[in-house]
Amino acid sequence: MPPRNRMAWLDALRGIAALLVVYAHLSHYLLRSVRAVSAEWLHAGPAGVMLFFLVSGYIIPASLERHGSLRRFWAGRFRRLFPLYTVVALLVVALGVTGVVPLDPIVVAHPGTAAVAHATMLPFLLGQPLVTPVFWTLSFEMVFYLLVGALFAVRLHRGSGIAAVVLAVAAVVTAPLTPHLLGSSPWLAAVLLTAGLAAVTSGRRLAVVPGAVLLGALALTLVVAGQDPAHVWDGLLILAVMFTGTTVYRADHGQAGWWQAGLAGAVVGAALLINWFAELSSLDALTLRYCLRSVITLTVFAGTFALAMALRHGRIPRPLAGLGRISYSLYLLHYTLILVLAPVLTWLGVHLHGVAELPAVAAFLALLVTLSWLTHRYIELPFSTRFTTQGWYRGRAVEPTLET
Repeated sequence: MPPRNRMAWLDALRGIAALLVVYAHLSHYLLRSVRAVSAEWLHAGPAGVMLFFLVSGYIIPASLERHGSLRRFWAGRFRRLFPLYTVVALLVVALGVTGVVPLDPIVVAHPGTAAVAHATMLPFLLGQPLVTPVFWTLSFEMVFYLLVGALFAVRLHRGSGIAAVVLAVAAVVTAPLTPHLLGSSPWLAAVLLTAGLAAVTSGRRLAVVPGAVLLGALALTLVVAGQDPAHVWDGLLILAVMFTGTTVYRADHGQAGWWQAGLAGAVVGAALLINWFAELSSLDALTLRYCLRSVITLTVFAGTFALAMALRHGRIPRPLAGLGRISYSLYLLHYTLILVLAPVLTWLGVHLHGVAELPAVAAFLALLVTLSWLTHRYIELPFSTRFTTQGWYRGRAVEPTLET
């Protein structure tokens, strides 16, 4: 029977987002004929990650308020994200050193600096090469946590709609941002992040507020002055999308009017199109087809979220919800698995065509889902759930209900 848990619709959204991202990367090897058509009309990867960001925006402030303190919130975030993040980073480095997958030479030449940058979970905004490209989204997640924590500390966390609109307007006014104004040293950011987190997790009011403000200021500085060239047009808008998700959560729980969620969504959606069109213009690619592709990409992730909202009280397909529950593992593992299997996938892509590719795609997905279930079960859950009789009765972990 399909699950009816009130969070199942969010799991389903994460499952859809993960599939979009996997398709965007796998289709470089398999389903290339499909990609040749779909890529002309849809940015599947950006649609997937933007859907992830919307879901995070909906869930994270609720998680913070459920915890009731920044100390518990950050402890929960650490347990939820860092174990698998660390395992995947070390795995990719090991595979890179042994020549199985490509590894940026700067990471090899400066392992200490790379380790510090990745330990902050902000390397994408610190001018450091990533050990695996999929880590870029986690830098924006981290910035969002820092900003939400700062707003919570100064009791302005209910103003998510205002934050979304302000960020959207600022994104249009300042685009394109100048990339990497802060240089490429992560050490100062690591010190400030450590000091700020120590303050907010101390439990002392006199330390919590200054620490949270320091972290919020660091986050804004990094996203404005440390932006990677790939997101100088929409870096601020990613945060605006997240705060839009928060505004929807507040409207859904009677803490704000639906008109506020609608206004935030309309402003952020318009800002995304304005900046995406401006980026196309800067690349001398402002054509009707590419403009339509931007509109369709926006429609896909925003429309999917809206449709799931409308159906959230109904029955959710169990496989889709199941994919959502292991989506963090799916997201972090899929790209490395593609690189490891690249020779095989390349051969299959050359020798198989059309319907004949589907068994290969199914086999890859089966392997990915199996590995993701294993890492979710044996790495994610042991850290993100408490070791209690209820949580580990007969070896079965209890899922958190409001975690990403």
